[in-house]
Amino acid sequence: MDSIAQLIAAFDGTYAGQSMTDLFSLYSQIEEQTASFCKQFNIACAQGCGTCCEHFMPDITTSEARLVAAYLLFVKKDSQLLEQVRQNVDNHEGPCPLYRFDSPYHCQVYPARPLICRLFGACANQDKNGKAVFRRCRYNTEHTMPLSLTFDEDVPVMQDYSYALRSLDDHEGEVGYLSEMVDSLLDQLRFLANMLGLDDSNPDDTPNPMAS
Repeated sequence: MDSIAQLIAAFDGTYAGQSMTDLFSLYSQIEEQTASFCKQFNIACAQGCGTCCEHFMPDITTSEARLVAAYLLFVKKDSQLLEQVRQNVDNHEGPCPLYRFDSPYHCQVYPARPLICRLFGACANQDKNGKAVFRRCRYNTEHTMPLSLTFDEDVPVMQDYSYALRSLDDHEGEVGYLSEMVDSLLDQLRFLANMLGLDDSNPDDTPNPMAS
């Protein structure tokens, strides 16, 4: 497998497959809306920046963790990367174990990255008065995005996407840190892959250095 589409197809007819289908459909909608938002208001991260990932461990839902775990097992198939996730189960501060410092394409699971990673610096937030506002990322020292924006019109708001995400989840929106959540689902996915007769359910011993 070399794509999320193939990954979803491989698990078709299972609960895991439906979960991944629903989640990726939401992600696709979010990508379209946030891309339009960023283009309209000249919002962009500096080229090659991944500083936020160096200081943050994402908190994610079970559905998100399932997609990341499946992507690691059946698309990346990188045993060293899986071990890195395991070694960071108790790391709640960051950096994210899926972050590469030695590449401008930092995220090693970019197509399967969680919601917070898709929205950080790419959409508005709701302030205490219910107003949609945008604040420049504190790591954006290159000033490639506006310092501050306030909106009267309807724009993508992080809280709305978070509610939509949690409505998909099978644990009432329960969240946990990326490493522990992903690690907790690896054996479940291996077992399901074995039941489905998938041949590439175990990563080989040769890491793939390229981010997908």
